Amino acid sequence: MHTKNNKVKKRETFYLGGYDPRGARHYYNLYKKEAISQAKVNGMQMEISAKVRTEENIQSWQINSITNNENTQTNYHYLEWDDIVRKRWTKDFISLFFDLIFYLKTYIFSGRFMKYAKVSPYQMFFLFSPMVFLLFSIVIAGVVGYTIFYFFNGIFTLLLAIAISIYIMYWLFILGDKLGLFWLLRIFVFSGRYALEDIDGLEKRLEILSSQIARYINNAKSNDVDEILLVSHSVGTILIIPLLEKTLKKLTKPIDTTLSVLVLGECIPLVSGVNIAKDYKEKMSFLAKQHNIFWVDYTTVIDGACFPNLNYFTDAKIIIEKKENFHFLSPRFHTLFSKEKYTKLRKNKYLSHFMYLKSTEYEGAFDFFKMTAGHQYLCDILSFNYCKK
Repeated sequence: MHTKNNKVKKRETFYLGGYDPRGARHYYNLYKKEAISQAKVNGMQMEISAKVRTEENIQSWQINSITNNENTQTNYHYLEWDDIVRKRWTKDFISLFFDLIFYLKTYIFSGRFMKYAKVSPYQMFFLFSPMVFLLFSIVIAGVVGYTIFYFFNGIFTLLLAIAISIYIMYWLFILGDKLGLFWLLRIFVFSGRYALEDIDGLEKRLEILSSQIARYINNAKSNDVDEILLVSHSVGTILIIPLLEKTLKKLTKPIDTTLSVLVLGECIPLVSGVNIAKDYKEKMSFLAKQHNIFWVDYTTVIDGACFPNLNYFTDAKIIIEKKENFHFLSPRFHTLFSKEKYTKLRKNKYLSHFMYLKSTEYEGAFDFFKMTAGHQYLCDILSFNYCKK
């Protein structure tokens, strides 16, 4: 723990991304590009090294920053699981169709959407969008096929009508993918499958990553590390629960550094909201009892893939023992961008889901790069009482 006047001289940041087949190279280039852009806004000086593989399933880069004449060294570690995503990433028409069936069975026909409607009614549009698009595609393809058969009777015409209907469905699915609807579908399907079954290779990967992070925490004091920061985004927020639980249980001594958790664009209720996911809720309960972690969650209503302003611990009927250690906030993007840019963000739900990781036009309470590589502890940036302990 630290006093409020202390500054971060050395930090270890671990980033766990979402359900995305793009790997470390993409997120390294994104971080570097956006950090340069954000420096024009917040005045930080940042030098970012080349990306190198440091351990199994971890690629890292070093960030040397200067803020208000304070020097900070951050080792930024990208935690790999994109190889697991690529093996499951549906591309063809048939696979997407079966994903739609699973999504309908898991979230719609089961009535689970009713629970989500109560806690996050705004997101119902996005939850139903894949189903609506499916129905739209079926209607369009069916009308065209029926019209052809109606005016030109015959067996050959029937076969032609069926073929044309399938062809139209195929291209409408391609369109749905380009519009990002099946990006949402993939998130829903993976989350549902994670709640209901084992994902091949994922449990082993979390075991490996948790052992590696635990080693960093155990050695933090001897390596003069002031803050260990775990960052997760999108579906990565679902996995940060078991990853952190496994990490804490692997520690061989009490935590002697500041352990912070930054959760961005969470979709945790897609798992915690499933009744059968009792093991997952037990992991959440374990984390809710921890007194030595500082947890900050950011969501926004313009993000179509998250549950905005929701305390998912409370939603899962889990009591947080030290409520001052857990905070659920909005990045207030409307204060960080011009009216014109914010209007575009609101219309582009895919882009808005990734804005947590990008630069802004104006300074404000949310700054991803100050949080992950600046001279202040996460709790100091947010001015919470946790820092005064």
